[in-house]
Parts: sequence; structure tokens; C-alpha cells
Amino acid sequence: MDNSKKHRIAILVKNLEQKNFNGELIQNLLDNKDVVLDTIIINPQQDNLHKIFYIFKKYSLKRIFEKTLFKIVAFFETLFSILLRKNLNFTNTDLKNLKAKRIYVKPEIDFFKNIFRYSDEDIKKIRDRNLDLIIRLESGILKGEILKSAKKGIISFHHGDNKFYRGLPPGFWEVYNNDSSTGFVVQKLNEKLDDGEIIFKGNTITQPYYILNQQFVYKQSIKYFNKILNNYLKDGNFKFLISDENKSKIFKEPNLKELLIYISKTYYFIFKKILMRSLGYKEIWNICFKREKFKKEGLKDYETINNPQNRFFADPFVVSIQNTIYIFVEDYDLLKKKGQISCIQIMDDKEKFIGQVLNEDFHLSFPYIFKFKENFFMCPETKEKNEIRIYKCDRFPDQWSYFKTLIKNINAVDTVIFEKNNIWWMLTNTDKNNLEFSSELSIFYSINGPLTENWITHKKNPIIVDANKARNAGLIFDGKNHFRLNQKIGFNNYGTGFEINIIDEINDRDYKETLCEIVSPKLLKGYKGTHHLSSIDTFSVIDVKKFSNKY
Repeated sequence: MDNSKKHRIAILVKNLEQKNFNGELIQNLLDNKDVVLDTIIINPQQDNLHKIFYIFKKYSLKRIFEKTLFKIVAFFETLFSILLRKNLNFTNTDLKNLKAKRIYVKPEIDFFKNIFRYSDEDIKKIRDRNLDLIIRLESGILKGEILKSAKKGIISFHHGDNKFYRGLPPGFWEVYNNDSSTGFVVQKLNEKLDDGEIIFKGNTITQPYYILNQQFVYKQSIKYFNKILNNYLKDGNFKFLISDENKSKIFKEPNLKELLIYISKTYYFIFKKILMRSLGYKEIWNICFKREKFKKEGLKDYETINNPQNRFFADPFVVSIQNTIYIFVEDYDLLKKKGQISCIQIMDDKEKFIGQVLNEDFHLSFPYIFKFKENFFMCPETKEKNEIRIYKCDRFPDQWSYFKTLIKNINAVDTVIFEKNNIWWMLTNTDKNNLEFSSELSIFYSINGPLTENWITHKKNPIIVDANKARNAGLIFDGKNHFRLNQKIGFNNYGTGFEINIIDEINDRDYKETLCEIVSPKLLKGYKGTHHLSSIDTFSVIDVKKFSNKY
């Protein structure tokens, strides 16, 4: 496309060397062929002497000590991440070699309130570029005509759920409060702090400590930037989410008391986790069943199937044939750290372990089964192959063979496939960063049946970006309605429960579901979590977890 016809974008930065979140976001912008990075607006940086002067003028000695201690904690956690190889890599971008126009501005800065105001001369320089949009990549509250200097205003990321966390520092308070997820928004800026019109909103799993959580939400949020840009480019406008007036607290860096609470809570949690692991404790799953259609009130009466030694069963799917129940499960080997698919037969109240029915040289789990033209097919998790593939049943229930790869080059887990309104639908959990799969639900569909490679990507993908709503936990069909189950998470606790949602609407334009029921493992004595359910009219099976060093 001719550059003159592309949307003209500017970035507002402090300098020409952009690292971490900023560097990778700019690279995403440069890779988008439908926009041009026309202008780089550069705010001046104060020299170190001025910075020190303003710090001592603005803060008390006690507050300076608190801020210094906080930086020490952040430095220690950065080293800790590197030591554990948990540090995330970002693309660094050097703007010096770009041909974009550079505008050096001199805002009037209120350092006490962190407010930036720009002169008429600076505003004119920016308006003369005839920009469509400005992306702010630094902190500070912008006031005045700068907010109107581009046709569509200025947009910015805020890392924190704006309903609960406005202000700073990104990624800290969610860990402090043991929140299960950490939010982020993209907003069109106004003159209030973190109170702009919301363009996009999502959240991801909260990590165990501040610096890792900050880097994680930075990395995961960037991948939605092109979706936001592409939606904007369709008609040159942003579609804003409906939100109530924001009256949430504005957070600042922690004071001494808060910092000491954070250190004691967080590092004790990490130490305890390391200690438990060294003592051989692991997350062990079991499956439990009852001969009835699922009712959560009946959970206390579920029977548990014993695990084989050094293995556990999870992700059960039930099939009933001629009054015989077959439960297909992930059969995870704790020594090999790898899953295969096994089957358990239940007939006349007797359990029979049929054994392994599908094994590969890579991990398998979540053995979702569907029927098409009188044949059974299985779509297990095959993420390690970067594929969504299906296997055909050659002899039920114990012989399955590879049939076809439906989608290649995809990071996806926990896929369900079903027919509704003469269209085949695939709901799967994706993450192109391959970091975690609880935050994102994507939909694909086929008008050519389920055995095709021609699956169409839903125009709204990912359809859900929410760590407490996205991850599949099974699918139930009652003969009339489809119910999608989703996993619940806790703070650093995978699989704390699940929700049952009726699918109200699914088509090539939209997806809507309504929550029907929330299920927790509280009625199952001795278990700490559950994250899966399979149920038919006469039989239900769930998985449950506990922490144990006896397996």
C-alpha cells in the first residue's frame, strides 16, 4: 500500500532507545503493513541532578527510603527471574535508524502531580503532521490540546484492571492482594488518570511475585495491539466498551508497612512452594463419578477411582454404549512427566482399567470425543506438536489412529468440537506466546464438516480474554442446548473450580454465553480443586486434585 494512503501514527516517548514493553510494541507497529510510523514525539529527559533535586523537594526522607527499598526489591526479583530462567525476552527497538519525523517538545511539567502541558508551538508542530493517531509510551497525565492534536486522539496501555487498580506500579498490587488475575486496558486518554474511554480490556494469570507479574502482563498484553489496530482500520474509528464511572482508588508505590507485608507474604509463599516440592509434594489429580446426571449437590456421594502408582488420571470424558460406561482420561506419568490417553470401563458397578488406548512421543491430555457419520473421533491436546489434530477409532474403545491435522502451526489446548445450526464449531484455548493457556478462548468454524483442514478463524478472535473465564473444562449437550464449562483459578492455584455456561449464541459474527452454575470442590472432602466435568443423562464424572507426596 502507498504510504500516503496508510494511517499516520505517532509515538510519544522519552528517548530513541525503546526496550521491554515499549520496544516490542513499536516493533509490532512497524510490522503492521496498513499503518506508517510517521512521527516520533520526544519528551525531554531531566538530567540526574534535576531528578535528585525534585525527589528531595517532592518527598520526605521516609518516602525516599521507601521508594529506594522498593527499587531494591525490584532489582532482587529481576535477578531471581534470571536465575530461575523465568525472565521474558522482549524486542528492543532503536528508533535512530527510522526515517520517521522527530519532534522534540518541551512540556511544562508539574512534577508533584506528574502533569504534562504543551505549548501552542509544540501543538502546532504535531498538528502539522496531520496524524491519525498518537500512541503514548510513557507515564504522566497529559492535559490540554495535546489530547486533540491527532484526529483520533491519543491511546495508551494501562496495566491493571481500571475497575480496581488505577495508578502505579503495574503488576504489584495484584500480587500483594493475591488476585488470581492481572488486568490491562487500552484506553483513549482524557485529562484524568487512568480514566479514559476503554477500547480493549483483558486479563491474564497473576504470577507469584511482582517483577515476573509485571513482565508477564506486559508480554501478554502486547499481542492484542494489532487486533486493536486492525479493528480501528476497518472504518477508521474505535469502538469503545461500555463502562461505569470510574471511582476506584488511585494506587501508588507501597509504603514501608505495605512493602514489608508484601515481602513476608510473597517470599514465604515462594519458600513454602520450593520446600513442598523438595519434600516430594505434587499436584495429584483423581477422577470421581456417580451414576446420575450432574447435580453439584450430589458431589459428596461421588466414588473415587484409584490412580495407578506414580500416575494420575484427569480430564475425563464419558461415552455410553449399550449400558456400558467408558471413561477416557489423561493418564499422566509422574516419572516421565508425560501424558497418554487411557480408558476405564464401568459396567454393573465394577471398574475395569482397559489401559492405554493412545500414546505418542509427545504429551497428550484432554481426550475430547465426538461422533461423525457413525465413527468416533478424538481431539486430544497435542500442543507439543503445534497442531490441533484428530484420531479415528479403529476399534472401540482401545484402538485409535492418527487421522488428520485440522489446524497447523498453532499453540492451542483443550479443544472441543461440536455441530450447531449445521455448522461445526471449534472452541480452543490459544496463546501465540506459548506462555499460558487459561486467558484466551478462540473460535474456528467449518461449513464442510469437522474432518476438514479448512477451518475459518472467527473475526472476533480471541473471543474471550479473561483468565477466570476462557479455559475450557468440558462440553455438555443435553439434547437441546450446548453448555461450555470453564475453569476457575486462584492465586497461583490452577483448577480451583469450574463454571457451567449455556451457549446462547454462536455464529460467524458473535459469541454469547450465560453463566448457569459455579462448582467448587468443597463438597468433596480432602480435595483442593476441580477443573473438569463430563456428564450424560445417566452418568457424571469430574476430576479433583490434592497435594500429596504419596503417589
